[in-house]
Amino acid sequence: MKKPAPRSYPRRLDLNGTAVDFRLMTADDSPALSQFMAELPVHDLLFVRRNVSHPKVIKAWLDALGHSVTSLVAYDDDQLVGCSAVVVDSCSWSPHVGDLRILVAPQWRGHGLGRVLIRECVNLAVDQGLEKLTVQMTVDQSAAINAFEKLGFQPESVLRNHVKDHDGHTYDLALLSLEVNELVARASGRGMATAMSD
Repeated sequence: MKKPAPRSYPRRLDLNGTAVDFRLMTADDSPALSQFMAELPVHDLLFVRRNVSHPKVIKAWLDALGHSVTSLVAYDDDQLVGCSAVVVDSCSWSPHVGDLRILVAPQWRGHGLGRVLIRECVNLAVDQGLEKLTVQMTVDQSAAINAFEKLGFQPESVLRNHVKDHDGHTYDLALLSLEVNELVARASGRGMATAMSD
């Protein structure tokens, strides 16, 4: 089975006629990341396990880069328009599993940015030797769930009333997963290994 070529960054991709730059997140992205989080709808923040609008959480995220977290940022010129994270707990019983988190600016939804970030993270997971990716989101985020399912993620469970927002409203949480090696094998069998690394 041929694995995709290791990821190299920065990468520039054309999305609907706009050049978007993708690169690994660093501490230098802190101001842009804070601004990006401040402009996201509050409900979008339920896509990640922690309240990433809080400065302490953003600092912890940046401090974990290169250790338990690998993150990408996507820029349209100087504006951060999307980011992702693959989070691994090497001290748990599941060091082979990465937890995937994707956030996209509202004005960039429907342009393929989320799909590219997911694909890039799958390739990063392959590079890291991860065997499985999981992603969680509230069940009403149907467009996001659909995007993940189109890329091979399968529903695993729904946790009822598992997330509570700032106003005290509870939401059901959907858990989806992807067997990374199975995806690579399917892509190779269809002659798509190079497509995964474009």
